[in-house]
Amino acid sequence: MVRTLLVAAALLVPAVPVRAEEAKADKDTSKLVGTWTVTAAQKDGKEEAATNLKGKEVKITKDTITCTDKDGKTEMACKYTVDTSGKTWQVSMECTEGEHKGKKVKGIMKLDGDTLKVCYAKPDKDAPTSFKTGEDQCSVTLKRAEK
Repeated sequence: MVRTLLVAAALLVPAVPVRAEEAKADKDTSKLVGTWTVTAAQKDGKEEAATNLKGKEVKITKDTITCTDKDGKTEMACKYTVDTSGKTWQVSMECTEGEHKGKKVKGIMKLDGDTLKVCYAKPDKDAPTSFKTGEDQCSVTLKRAEK
């Protein structure tokens, strides 16, 4: 009986560090860094037309997000921080260019492989609680651009 318990315990021990590493990887914001293509967007609960999204990109560094149109013109730029302590990441952005320049915007984000979803509220509004937008909210789905 003791031998069976020791074997069972030995089989369980290696799984703990693997789960801890997986949890750590799920909170790795360095995976946000890169160039992303906008594949879908919602504003105020309504889907944006695919023709309006064509050629739009989002470039993310360790501390900035820059959104550009099909001609490479900056539509929005901001400095950001991410809180990864919850299941859904909380993002705080301070806009430096664009419609919300000088204002703070709160949102949520979720990274799943090469797909990033970001949903944020207009300035002075609470962060969304889901990725389906409501009034005064925007959501974008991004796909990591080919290198």
